[in-house]
Amino acid sequence: MEQLRKTDEINPAVLQALLEKICRSCDLLDTTDCKESSCLVGFSKKVLNFAAQKGMLDIPGAAGLIPAGDFKPYYPETVAPVLAETCRQCKECRDNHSPDCVVALVRTAMEHTVLPEAITYPGSVFMYLATIKSHDATLATMLAEALKKRA
Repeated sequence: MEQLRKTDEINPAVLQALLEKICRSCDLLDTTDCKESSCLVGFSKKVLNFAAQKGMLDIPGAAGLIPAGDFKPYYPETVAPVLAETCRQCKECRDNHSPDCVVALVRTAMEHTVLPEAITYPGSVFMYLATIKSHDATLATMLAEALKKRA
């Protein structure tokens, strides 16, 4: 039986703050066109809130709910700090990685903002950075720099 992991293993407030920064720079914020349900950042905030309310780190089936139709422009320099924080909070679970973990959900949603295709997370931050580099060297450099400093 799979052990249920609790949200006290992560710090969702740090991720929330970084996501809010992206929201504040969005042209659609506070307009009728701002639709959290179809926004990758809105989805990320929603899963973090849901996990905090339920106290659970995994949301079964949530990976299939990541909005595919968000085509707003996102900038690697605003997304890299969020990706870096997901790496900091990742538990290096390797073979036990769950795509339905809230950290993985936020990371995957943020990848969709700046990469043309989904990245399969290898369960290791080092391997993840190498994978990102093979897709986008500039983003990998930004991610490495963001990992060096605290948000």
